[in-house]
Amino acid sequence: MSLGQKIGRLRQERGLTLQEVSEGSGLTPSFLSRLERDKVNISVANLRKLAQFFSVQMTHFFEGEDNQQVGQIVRPADRVRLSLDDAPVQVFSLLPPNSDLDARLIEAYPGSSQQGFSSRGSQMVYVLAGNVRYTLGEEQYDLAAGDTLFFRDDTAYSWTNTGNSIATMLTVSTLNPRDER
Repeated sequence: MSLGQKIGRLRQERGLTLQEVSEGSGLTPSFLSRLERDKVNISVANLRKLAQFFSVQMTHFFEGEDNQQVGQIVRPADRVRLSLDDAPVQVFSLLPPNSDLDARLIEAYPGSSQQGFSSRGSQMVYVLAGNVRYTLGEEQYDLAAGDTLFFRDDTAYSWTNTGNSIATMLTVSTLNPRDER
């Protein structure tokens, strides 16, 4: 796998757009697109920016897949933040970039909300703390700590923290077969 392909795969595994990587790394979306398609080369300085954005060592981009350990740990200090530092909704990736799942820890201030569209496969939401109202299409679900919500792909959704304290959720998504490599 080429360097550009590894960068593109890492971005896709984390569910990020070229624009999001651009904003986090300082590289333009057009450069990132050409890089992922192996149309341009990257300098060491720019590769360092990408490694810092993805919270990986620069050597990650050069390791063969045979070098993977059986188990991988992502410690709290090593979690990749997928949101801006001062955003009312904080999102952290819980799994290493080569995972077949997408697991995120979401911390939301009272009244904060988020919208999305699930096209990655099936999704599970487990509320660890607080109260959240999930809307799936026309249906609403009021969730409290300990509740689990499951839904399938191709679903527009939104949620709002309806409580008076920070709501904490764990989301796990499977990759849709069309997304698998």
